[in-house]
Amino acid sequence: MNIQLLAHRGGMGRAPENTLASFKQALSDGADGFECDVCLTQDKQPVLIHVDFNRDDIREATGCTTPLSQLNWKEVRQLKSQNSNEPVAHLDDALRFARENQMPCFVEPKSDTPELLPIIIERIHHFDVVHLVSILTFYFKKQKQLLVEAKRLEPQLQTSAILINPMVNYLKAATEIDANRIIFGWNKINHFGIYNVFTRSIPRQVDELRANGIIVEAGFILTSQDVAWAMRNGIQGLWVDDVPYIRNCVKQITNETGA
Repeated sequence: MNIQLLAHRGGMGRAPENTLASFKQALSDGADGFECDVCLTQDKQPVLIHVDFNRDDIREATGCTTPLSQLNWKEVRQLKSQNSNEPVAHLDDALRFARENQMPCFVEPKSDTPELLPIIIERIHHFDVVHLVSILTFYFKKQKQLLVEAKRLEPQLQTSAILINPMVNYLKAATEIDANRIIFGWNKINHFGIYNVFTRSIPRQVDELRANGIIVEAGFILTSQDVAWAMRNGIQGLWVDDVPYIRNCVKQITNETGA
């Protein structure tokens, strides 16, 4: 079974998150794609900083106490990713890297402010990377509408929805917003696995998604137990912080099970 390994925030276990250094490391590690978080500066420049949705507190990501909405790009480009010497990157850095290396890039808008998504798509067009980019966000009320709007603005764009609730109908959720990918999302504790112990429904729902041409992924994946669960349930892609470690887990499980 060929499983894709996708670098969460560029592979934040291997290099500072959302930086050009992390994308280079992901490429070197053999990742099948990388993800980055995008938000806007005061002067409407798209920058790569992880913040909570519709928030502009960048202290955790950069150590800067000034809200992003009060900083222009000239000021932001002087900031460093927390605990590193890597500068904050611009969306252009990620898209240029994707184009130069023909590497898939997953862009997560961190706000539903009306300006952000059109700016992201304009930059995607500028670098001629529609074929390489997927817009990614959570399947929550506000966020999932960004996926619908992305395809309205550019019908050729791929979209990816992160599901947190294991009790929803996965195929219905995907078709409702015309998503190309469904990602089972969890943080440390795989509640999809716990849910499946009681319902035994996830393999069937995964098969339904795949039969309808929808790619099924999971993450973020931290342990060999998560890898084994994903492989048993037909998951096609793993979102990971450390690509080499998870690749070794995949190889070991494959050798042990013959999967």
